[in-house]
Amino acid sequence: MQNSLNFSDHNYRIIDELGRNREGGRISYLGECLTTEKKVVIKQFRFLDTNASWSSYKAYEREINILESLEHPRIPRYFTSFETEDGFCMVQEYKQAPSLAIKSNFSAEQVKQIAISILEILVYLQNNNPPLIHRDLKPENILIDEKLNAYLIDFGLAKIQDKEVANSTIMAGTPGFMPPEELFNRPLTEASDLYSLGATLICLLTKTSSTNVSDLIDEDYPFTFHFNYLVSDLNDEFITWLTNVTNPLPKHRYPNAETALIELRSLEVNRSIIPEKKPFLFYSFSQLGIGFIGLTILVATVLKVHNFLSIHNTYYDIDHHPQISHSSQSTPPMEKTPKTLQNFSIEKAWFKYIKPHCNTVEVTTMIKKIPHPDTTVGVGYAAACYALAGKIEAADQLIKTLPLREQYTAAGVVFAIGHPVADAGDDKSAGPIMELVVKYQPNNFMAVYHAGMSEYILGDYESSKTYLTQFLDIYKREDGWRNNAIEVLNRMK
Repeated sequence: MQNSLNFSDHNYRIIDELGRNREGGRISYLGECLTTEKKVVIKQFRFLDTNASWSSYKAYEREINILESLEHPRIPRYFTSFETEDGFCMVQEYKQAPSLAIKSNFSAEQVKQIAISILEILVYLQNNNPPLIHRDLKPENILIDEKLNAYLIDFGLAKIQDKEVANSTIMAGTPGFMPPEELFNRPLTEASDLYSLGATLICLLTKTSSTNVSDLIDEDYPFTFHFNYLVSDLNDEFITWLTNVTNPLPKHRYPNAETALIELRSLEVNRSIIPEKKPFLFYSFSQLGIGFIGLTILVATVLKVHNFLSIHNTYYDIDHHPQISHSSQSTPPMEKTPKTLQNFSIEKAWFKYIKPHCNTVEVTTMIKKIPHPDTTVGVGYAAACYALAGKIEAADQLIKTLPLREQYTAAGVVFAIGHPVADAGDDKSAGPIMELVVKYQPNNFMAVYHAGMSEYILGDYESSKTYLTQFLDIYKREDGWRNNAIEVLNRMK
């Protein structure tokens, strides 16, 4: 803190420095009103700093105009602003709560409560006429108190959603939390802040700092499949909700905060755990009231359990199965696997065992003999197995058995398994697999790209044109992928 700062002429004194943005010349202080002795936040904009810019100055002006019109208990109130020798200051209500960037160790239930609290604020903002879009929702801009009430701060990038400003002339927001439509300079909607909220929640659930959010994102497949194994103890419906709010295409997200809030309130966040049944021998024969017949049943039960465990070990406990080779890095026995990874490990272990049989001759018989785990991801793996065997219709029918919201996730598993086939250049096999993925994930631009390229190689030019045109509509980055698609389309003219 600079001891030379003196705002007493404006009825405030500085207590401590809260943070600063050196490049933008912005510093936030904890202050106190000399008259009321109430704590405040003083945001100083030092316009004369070398790296400060008029765009930053305008951001503060915009924030003041917006805050003056807002009245919500969890949006810090704007009090006043005043000029200084090298810029100006804005004074705002102080909330004694750390940001989510500082305090981030929460249970899944607590994350749900935080999400509800944030959505309630977004509902208020979107109910303004016209709706207000925050545009920079991230852990640093969300404060959280001991009762898990969220407070939304920093409206310097906020936009009023109308025809004149729906398209921004500059890219704003924070990479990783910025919705794709902002990145591609497309119109912002009420679903735009939902993407940023979803990214924030995924960081909390996976214990990932906001500075490392890129670890959860891949150019080919943003968020959806990448965080599943990190939160495998969550309810599939909650994961689907997160998948929906972070969908790269706004039209596939919830249309607004109110719809997302209603859906979230009804969801269980943790995966249901079936209570462990007491062993058969726990009960005495007198309690069971059986004699010889009871003993016969007992023997039959033991044999059945033994048979079940034999099948279970076939693909759930890879390290104990003599027919499956493994290295020291292979999946550990289930009893040694952390609880947070057990469900994912079961599904992946099943696929690892069944994959050698994913051919047109054996696949159906083997999946009937050793059924896939009865989860969304388990169905995805089974569908991927059918797809690898060329049985696209069977894979499609399997995905259709899932609720609509879970079909997207299952198709993501198929993509993750089928993508290496496409990268390897097996167009005959990859094309139908990628087309199946696109059916359920029309926004998956890499699946669309590979589908178009495969159809071109196979000579179906009409289908190739459709997919590659769809790819160019989704993927706006100027790079080799886009250039290849344009070149192929030009060849087919």
